[in-house]
Amino acid sequence: MANFYTPIRKPITNQVKQVEIMALDAFGQGIAKERGKTIFVKQALPGEKVDIRITEDKKHYAKAEVVRRKNDSPQRVQPACQHFGICGGCQLQHASTAIQQQSKQQALQYLLERETGINLNHLSVDVIAANNYAYRRRARLALLVINDRLVMGFRKQTSNDIVNIDMCPILTPNLAKLVQPLRDRLNSLTNKKALGHIEILDVESGIIVVLRHIKPLSEQDKQQLTSFAEQYQLSFYLHGETLVQLTQNGDPYYYIDDLQLTFSPLDFIQVNREINQKMVAKALDWLALTDEDYVLDLFCGMGNFSLPMAKYAKQVVGIEGVNALVEKATANVAVNQRLNNQKTLNAHFYQHDLDHLDKTATWLNTTPFNKILLDPARSGALNMVKQMVSMACSTIIYISCNPATLVRDSKILLEAGYRIDQLAILDMFPQTKHLESMIRFVK
Repeated sequence: MANFYTPIRKPITNQVKQVEIMALDAFGQGIAKERGKTIFVKQALPGEKVDIRITEDKKHYAKAEVVRRKNDSPQRVQPACQHFGICGGCQLQHASTAIQQQSKQQALQYLLERETGINLNHLSVDVIAANNYAYRRRARLALLVINDRLVMGFRKQTSNDIVNIDMCPILTPNLAKLVQPLRDRLNSLTNKKALGHIEILDVESGIIVVLRHIKPLSEQDKQQLTSFAEQYQLSFYLHGETLVQLTQNGDPYYYIDDLQLTFSPLDFIQVNREINQKMVAKALDWLALTDEDYVLDLFCGMGNFSLPMAKYAKQVVGIEGVNALVEKATANVAVNQRLNNQKTLNAHFYQHDLDHLDKTATWLNTTPFNKILLDPARSGALNMVKQMVSMACSTIIYISCNPATLVRDSKILLEAGYRIDQLAILDMFPQTKHLESMIRFVK
């Protein structure tokens, strides 16, 4: 998920100096050199000469802001959002799609090579991409009352204040057109200060709104929200001490590989529908599953990868730390067998804290796994990767949302005799600094 708050960095000097930008890092910062020191310059692109002011000065690097740009890079484009540069949601709307993807690809390859000592020049790095805008099917908007008016939007780049957005081009069209009427309705409530934040989702079952409130809402306010939900045909939930559904629209669901996955509005789902579809398809391609394969799916959630893999493998075992997700994954198997009347999806799910692995777990010792897929959180999968080495599976696919923990865990697999033979960038969050990737390791 995007981080919308950055501590304020005041200029540490009024001195202005000129530098030339040599490259772009994965976080959207221009890179310049001065007397051997690397300077990271916000919103500057390769080939541009800029006057800068230093905002942070360390021994080996510095950070700076642009005072004046002398020329424009051919890779500079007009941002699509009127809030760009103020809102903290996006960092790269000034850069072309090509240079965004190139900088992330180079950053991942450089980090892997530097930390592991291996050479990846022989690999062709796939870029799995889709729409550059209108892709985000889930977003959390902050709420704040100022002078009895409700402000709704994302955090600013340089403070904890909120940008009162009128539009957001990275949201799906269904969500983008909901922003203003939703804010207007929330402004009509009698106790706006009871509101915390709001989440909006756009999935195949319809639009979902989850309103977090820190104090009980009046019956009048609940009726206002119910009528709004009916007007816009939404599934509306109130999230106080518990989750309460105002409108009875059934459980939300989305599709992946022609399978229907039901979930709770509070559950994690990938925010980019198209990239999720392509990511799962790429994983199936890399695994080349047959009816002789036993697959272990770690951090499986509600079965985003498990169910598609179960269509082709002999057996899939999914492991997840949250028991409610294990129950949903199990229920999703039954739902899809009933809906599709197809061959049995041989997928079984277990709850287990993979950060504190119990090596006596039944699932770990009774199935002859030969392939593994893991999709951990930002903290990675250090303890599980150490166990995976002893399992000696032929193929491991690691999907990552954090390059630092990916590299840390990759070193363990490489030292154990695995090699990287496929590498891909997942352009899950265009216009932002977030770098997601997937790697195939073979024994």
